[in-house]
Amino acid sequence: MLAATEGSAVSKSLRACDIRVSEMTSAQERKIRQTGCDVRFDNLTRQLYATDASIYQIEPTGVAFPKGAQQASAVVRAAADAGVSVTPRGAGTSLVGNAIGEGLIVEFSRYNRQITDLDLEKRSVRVEAGVVLDQLNDFLRPHGFCFGPDVATSSRATLGGMIANNSSGARCPVYGTTADHVICLEVVMANGRIEKIGPMHESLCSERVEIENLIRARSAEMAEHWPPGLIKRWPGYGIERFLRAPNDLTNIFAGSEGTLAAIFSAELKISPLPSEKGLGLIFFSSVDEAMQATVELLDLKPAAIEHIDRPLLDQTKGQLNFQAARDLLELDAQPCESILIVEFYDDVAERLSILQSRKIGLRTRILTEPAQMNLVWAVRKSGLSLLTGCIGAAKPVAFIEDAAVRPAQLTEYVSGLRSIMKPLGLEASYYGHAASGLLHVRPVLDLHNANDLKKFRQVADQTSALVRQFKGSLSAEHGVGIARTEYMRDQLGDELLSVMREIKRTFDPKNIFNPGKIFADGRNRIDNHLRENFTRPLELPFEAMLAYAFKDHSFTGNLEQCNGCGGCLKQTGIMCPTFMATHEEVMSTRGRANIVRAALELRVNGHDPLRSAELDAALSNCLSCKGCTPECPSNVNLALLKAELMHARYQRDGLPLRERLFSNVDLLGKIGCVMPSLTNRILNYRPVRVGMEKAIGISARRSLPDYASQRFDHWFDATAFHRNALQKKKQGPVILWDDTFVRYHEPHIGIAAVTVLEALGFEVSLAKNRRCCGRPAFSQGNLHAAVKLGNHNVDLLSSLQNSNTPILFLEPSCWSMFVEDYRELRIENAEKIANRCFLFEKFVDDLLEQEPGALKFQPSEAKIAIHPHCHAKSIMNPAFMRRLAERLPGRKATVLDTACCGMAGAFGALAEKYDLSVQVAQDLIDKLENHGRERQIIASGTSCRHQITDLTNIRPKHMAEVLAEAIA
Repeated sequence: MLAATEGSAVSKSLRACDIRVSEMTSAQERKIRQTGCDVRFDNLTRQLYATDASIYQIEPTGVAFPKGAQQASAVVRAAADAGVSVTPRGAGTSLVGNAIGEGLIVEFSRYNRQITDLDLEKRSVRVEAGVVLDQLNDFLRPHGFCFGPDVATSSRATLGGMIANNSSGARCPVYGTTADHVICLEVVMANGRIEKIGPMHESLCSERVEIENLIRARSAEMAEHWPPGLIKRWPGYGIERFLRAPNDLTNIFAGSEGTLAAIFSAELKISPLPSEKGLGLIFFSSVDEAMQATVELLDLKPAAIEHIDRPLLDQTKGQLNFQAARDLLELDAQPCESILIVEFYDDVAERLSILQSRKIGLRTRILTEPAQMNLVWAVRKSGLSLLTGCIGAAKPVAFIEDAAVRPAQLTEYVSGLRSIMKPLGLEASYYGHAASGLLHVRPVLDLHNANDLKKFRQVADQTSALVRQFKGSLSAEHGVGIARTEYMRDQLGDELLSVMREIKRTFDPKNIFNPGKIFADGRNRIDNHLRENFTRPLELPFEAMLAYAFKDHSFTGNLEQCNGCGGCLKQTGIMCPTFMATHEEVMSTRGRANIVRAALELRVNGHDPLRSAELDAALSNCLSCKGCTPECPSNVNLALLKAELMHARYQRDGLPLRERLFSNVDLLGKIGCVMPSLTNRILNYRPVRVGMEKAIGISARRSLPDYASQRFDHWFDATAFHRNALQKKKQGPVILWDDTFVRYHEPHIGIAAVTVLEALGFEVSLAKNRRCCGRPAFSQGNLHAAVKLGNHNVDLLSSLQNSNTPILFLEPSCWSMFVEDYRELRIENAEKIANRCFLFEKFVDDLLEQEPGALKFQPSEAKIAIHPHCHAKSIMNPAFMRRLAERLPGRKATVLDTACCGMAGAFGALAEKYDLSVQVAQDLIDKLENHGRERQIIASGTSCRHQITDLTNIRPKHMAEVLAEAIA
């Protein structure tokens, strides 16, 4: 057999068949379009799919979204006939550039999500390639089963991608790798042929025999390079697995990284759920101690031993979504350098007791409550994004993060890594799968810096040599991709690499699938194809106005927090509601961040970074819901980035009439309430609404809020004498912020709030001469107007006699303006005022927690469903709302797991956004319907109430109304 080297005839033949993007012709494009598949060649799509979760960037020719195996077959065949390479893609979460390529990306995650053929006796299930791991486990859980391998990206990782990478995750000691759970595969070959492969299928018989002969001839080299004891996978094709089961080609295709075929579906083994679980947390003063302890704990047969270290733990500080975990781990009171998370299945109490008795580390903590264990696992699973979310241009970089050794070698291996990094002055994080001998080591480097790029190369070269010294695996679960292809010859040797090259030639003779990966042909090296913002730092065509005060302190810093991990591609929580509704990449936080980068790098049509169709597609559909700020572990803040870019555009081009109107809804309220009956009749007159839609784009299908017959502030002044005469004051003064909608449209909510506060004994006042908080202007990008309003309000509240008086808000978006966005606008004394600002519900709940008898409520049997405002959820845990509602005797409350309602201020009123607004709202509407009509619905945001009222027969209430009505 030919022992191929990088310059061999085989290598050259593979390389010769490649077609570059620049060679794409209209005829080739037409041929691919004729398949009937959804194929996109527009610039927006190409830029969206030019990156994955890696540090690399390659612009593709186009992207195909097949619906079914036949379409996938047709588009692969057409691409092959046109001489265009194909890169299969799932969620695009590859850390090594597996999911990007210069030809046609075939994206399986959008449509191919069917789960079928569940067989509990056989313990198997069939999934299409786009099925997400969490989706599969949610389906299996009621039946008492799960899919064993559990990657950290389970909320978006597709089964097709997991099979292609032979992924594993934390519990590899129990479940092994994904390949261990594959029964058979349905794949699309390079010529478009659909084949079913596995031990029960007769397909590809001649190829199987040929490959078996190739592999058997090199069994001695395999034994030499790959001695036993490694728990994870070896790089390249699974030839050692195939040698153990030569009738099963799934062992070759699993882990082939999309270089042999496109995986369309799979029959998988499923595993019974563990009967019990328990966690032992061991805290250490050093990483070295934790590595040594890992070896000492292996005799207890844990399901997992995961390691997290100080750099990762420090990134959870100040993060809403991780505060509960920090409190549980007592990280502030008892800091540590390192934690081992030791998980046991079965005989949990006995094994946890033994673990405790060994007196390892500084201290231990035992957890058996599922909620507490999930808090800890959430920190571990967010490791990548937490680390890259650090402040500054230098980030922990993934490029040596996938190397594995035998667990007993960990201490020595870590020592070897430190000997590489110490002379270079580099720090690193060492978290990961300790029980499997795999640490996701990430040196901190600034890839914008030429010196650090040299260190990047040095560390990569020396780590490759170190792994070879330990006879470990350089690519143990994330794949080879771009990052490690150049090291495969050193890692595998010419003989084993030539076997794999012959397998590639057998299944993909024209090098159609994912060319340049695994087999070096000169195009992919670890330090080329880097993202453009590394090689050509972003230059802003405007002066940034916002502070990005939470941590980044710059526009570019916050934008570059997006590492592409795809945490925004999930279907739960509050990030990102437009993606959850549409499954369009551009509707995700990642997609928007990528398009903003593309615009600033002038990779958009017309080369105008502020006014391009691509940028508009990204920004105009962003709801500014702030869902990304708590749920993106890197804290990308699209609401701020959008406001900044819109402001820069309007500063240059002028503020359009519609945006000017929306910025001044408070003024419109004042005008509308002069003659409210007439104004309401005019605005509800059909021809007027049609004219408004044509003139300024306000949808005729959307109701407009009525103006109140009596303004709230007028009611407040008119009733002041009577209310003061009746009240027995005992609590002191509070200021109730009467926002635009309470003042001019929903005075009954303000009246209810006054009723509750005065019943509690507070002296309620309004902020006289207040102006709109500025939220409407801020959301439109009219930042100068927002600054003027904010300065006025802060000066007004600062000048009041009692400078400590609490300020209470009924509208969460106004509250978030005061507690967050005034600081972003750099308004003087904003922080002092923010410390006095409280959401009405939280203020009342806190008081009743301290004084349970302060208010008496009438008993009544009732069920309540609460839809929290997304701005409130972005800043605080909404669980207190349930507690407050259940302070009313006989009430049972549920806080709905919902994202933004889709109205989002003015967004849902726009004619061009109305359909998307309704689409986003569908999840909320479904959940309201599922909770039954007999439930009382609480929605504290005016936009939320507006959307629910428009789309259902439900009349939602503010929490203040529910409390006021229940007062005894």
